[in-house]
Amino acid sequence: MIKCQKRRIGLLLVAMALLALGAPAAAWATDRKPAVCEDHTPHKIRMVKVAPGVELEVLDWGGKGKPMVLLTGAGDNAHVYDEFAFQFTDYFHVYGITRRGFLPSSQPRNGYDVPTRAADDIAVLDALGIDKAVLVGHSLANSELSELGLRHRARVDKLVYLDATDLSGSSKLHPPPGASPLFTDAVFQSLWTYQAATARYFALREPDQAVCLNLKFDANGAITGSTAQQFITDTLFARASANPPVNWAGIKAPRLGIFATYSLEARQPHYWYLSPADQAKFDEAWGPIVDFRRDVINRFKAGNSADTFLLPAAPHYVYINNEAEVVRWMRDFLGIPRRA
Repeated sequence: MIKCQKRRIGLLLVAMALLALGAPAAAWATDRKPAVCEDHTPHKIRMVKVAPGVELEVLDWGGKGKPMVLLTGAGDNAHVYDEFAFQFTDYFHVYGITRRGFLPSSQPRNGYDVPTRAADDIAVLDALGIDKAVLVGHSLANSELSELGLRHRARVDKLVYLDATDLSGSSKLHPPPGASPLFTDAVFQSLWTYQAATARYFALREPDQAVCLNLKFDANGAITGSTAQQFITDTLFARASANPPVNWAGIKAPRLGIFATYSLEARQPHYWYLSPADQAKFDEAWGPIVDFRRDVINRFKAGNSADTFLLPAAPHYVYINNEAEVVRWMRDFLGIPRRA
């Protein structure tokens, strides 16, 4: 039986429990991905060497104008932007990076500290011949965006934080019950039943290609496990939580922040499927999480010279679930005419 791990950066508090499938120690004998997993997105794909033995997948969706680079949250690959990227190809040349640790990029045992991850991004810019770019990041990418804004100022044009909050000190929070018990064997019968479950419990439907790269399938199309390695997400969580708070005043590049705000009244979608006992535990843990998120967002707003927008009770993947608002705010921030 597949065991759902409780730690993946995503839909609760970026530091809270999210679904990911745990890969067992042994490799699977077969991996026959469904036909829908075949990637027909109009992009180019290349592997860029950023360090000895480490290559990163880089997607190029094309476009005209200045470069825009999309950075993902932990657990995701750059294909998560396969639809969103085309919101900007009319005014930007849009690229995406799959960070180390997540396929098809390399999965080394080390290099998950923030300076190294930021250096990986700079190495990609160098390989692409990009001097300066608009950098857009979701979730855990807060760490990389802020590091680039602080330590690599000459390479940063503008920064866009998509529910990418500072996780400093988040390890002190007690996570509420996750959705793992809700993922029964029936969920793993196919890619479609799995996507339906993530929509039901997390209000999330990622592009099929992004999901397929994270999963293993048997000959019948049933999901047998994950391509993710737990030590990587554990390390990313630990590093993000242990970092000192971001020095927002030290970031000189204009930045846009778009955040999903939590409230005591609004619960995560999977809450309504939990047992009464687990709902009670969730309620107990939720208050400190709401307070933490509010404080983090207020600190971002107080130190922001550009714009900060809030999406009350929105899911964590704001660029998927609230695409229209997010795109409008981003295009305004980036100077794209509304009638373009």
